[in-house]
Amino acid sequence: MDQLRIAKFTSNDLPFGKMMTDLEGWHRTVTDWNRLLRIEPLGMIKAQLDGRDVGIAGFLSYKDVSWIHSVIVLPEFRGKGIGRAMVEKCIANARENGCPCIKLDSVRGFEGFYRSLGFAEEFESHRYLADGAPFPKVAEEVRPSDMGSIMAFDRAAVGVDRGRVLRAIFEDKTDLAFCTREAAVITGYILGREGEERVQIGPCVAKGGDYSIGHQLITTLIGSVGPERRFRMCVPGANRTAVRLVRDLGFASGIASTRMYLGERFQESAAVLSMISPEKG
Repeated sequence: MDQLRIAKFTSNDLPFGKMMTDLEGWHRTVTDWNRLLRIEPLGMIKAQLDGRDVGIAGFLSYKDVSWIHSVIVLPEFRGKGIGRAMVEKCIANARENGCPCIKLDSVRGFEGFYRSLGFAEEFESHRYLADGAPFPKVAEEVRPSDMGSIMAFDRAAVGVDRGRVLRAIFEDKTDLAFCTREAAVITGYILGREGEERVQIGPCVAKGGDYSIGHQLITTLIGSVGPERRFRMCVPGANRTAVRLVRDLGFASGIASTRMYLGERFQESAAVLSMISPEKG
């Protein structure tokens, strides 16, 4: 009988993790993987079947909501309950942290699997793609000394403390961070990071979900990189302002997934025009 074991995922497993996300075409870089482990060192797990690594999964917890992510099983080992065992372990870990709500993005076609674990569908989660353009730089560059104000703004706008994640993304790519102000007070910010094929845009948060602020932030980031680059942005489909904004800017709809939740529903803020990424909310 096959022996299934759920084990801790460590830095030694990074090549396996990258191989798994490459298998799914998620374009997660080594920097992304290192950042993920740095943010939540105990957040990744792996499945071993008879001693062989066959699957990965992870979770990232904020105070009021946890995100399950990166659930992948090698194709030849699917249908054996490995994915279920890993997700159940992630749910248990999130509940140990006292999170009343657990969220995830389901790959299309797997919603039934997550429904069987108690998750309910919430809305579509979109990946939008765009080529570069020579937009003017109208938003300000973020300085290291701005990060305290930006984290406080984000906490008030989003409803959870994502500070350690924002700081980690900023520290990895300080030249792709911009903000807007009104009377010296932060009204919005955007962060970007290098991807294997595209620059990843997000998070982007604007006071009150303001279209104009979002437009300034996104165009400044794109214009700062150059017209030869391409971009990717994860947008909550329930945010009509965000969807209208990216379409007005010429983004094309890419892969869509399904946002799902377990437990108390955590209402996502209209201020979020772009997600950090599916694994971080």
